[in-house]
Amino acid sequence: MHPLVVARELRRRGHGFCAALAGGSPASVRARSRGIPHVTLPFRWYLDPVTWAGLKRAVAAIGADLVHVHWTRDAWHGLLLAGLLKRHYPLVLTRHMASPAARRRRDPLHRTLAARLDAVVAISHYVGRNCLETWPCLPPKKVKILYYGVGPEAVGDPQKGSRIRETYGLSSEDVLVGLVGQISPDKRQDLFLEAAKRVLRQRPETRFLIAGASTDPVYAEAVRQSCRDPLLRGWVILTGFREDVPDLMQALDIAVVPSKAESLGLVAIEAMANGRPVVGSCSGALPEILEHGANGLLFTAGDTESFAEAILTLVADRAKRREMGLAARRTWEERFTLDREIQETEALYVSLL
Repeated sequence: MHPLVVARELRRRGHGFCAALAGGSPASVRARSRGIPHVTLPFRWYLDPVTWAGLKRAVAAIGADLVHVHWTRDAWHGLLLAGLLKRHYPLVLTRHMASPAARRRRDPLHRTLAARLDAVVAISHYVGRNCLETWPCLPPKKVKILYYGVGPEAVGDPQKGSRIRETYGLSSEDVLVGLVGQISPDKRQDLFLEAAKRVLRQRPETRFLIAGASTDPVYAEAVRQSCRDPLLRGWVILTGFREDVPDLMQALDIAVVPSKAESLGLVAIEAMANGRPVVGSCSGALPEILEHGANGLLFTAGDTESFAEAILTLVADRAKRREMGLAARRTWEERFTLDREIQETEALYVSLL
């Protein structure tokens, strides 16, 4: 969904564009509700004649100067639009996620795509390195690192945050540690709950919160069962999906991101925008965002003891939480604002025209 956020901001700056989206997809529903110019197409195959014809009409209608695709599968349509033998438009591909290391693209089609692409945007150095590892024929100079950013709308209302705490019966003395994100094995809610048991043995004033929807019913049920453990019952809040994430961040004292390997860690950036210290796993792109001991703490990925120790360090020290929270807010302001992302996107486009 983040590309739609960028599209909205580009439109506000006077740039014309049209987003091509799969009909009936969540992205098309959001684009329609927010008035973002778009067309809906089938995108049934890698090269779908109906989709191809619709894309040609859309490009011609707006007098496009550049083609930007956000999924490797769709890059083949982009390749034909931008010109295979003759360059009609610059062609940009954004890689939003890392690929399995065993998947290496050396076939003739991917070599052709690599040669024709003008730029491959990676949302972190972690994704950029993975891109070069799994796509050996891609020239390194074409890979551009462009972090996501979040705007002022990601900053919640402190008063609403206080009301959320009151709703859950929390006092000002309770320390609320929260994990916000999709409930899935990759996000490691199970590791969070195991660490919570260790924390509670030493700091019983700590409360824990898990917020997010689930696409894995089996894993979600296992998380719910874990919360019924006698050591955790009454100490863990399961909120389900919430749309008021900025206000929820204001309710937290500490945000945690124990994921196996975040391609970036947008939820960590959202927490930092709200001045919350983050405890994150030392994996994926999180070490690019978090400076250990400055704006948050890193722990050994997958290690319950290391995770619990990091949480305990902040639970026990209110002044340190405040200091790291202020540093986290500065990191957002200096490196991860939406305005910065839009400026860098514009600069990239201009450099390719």
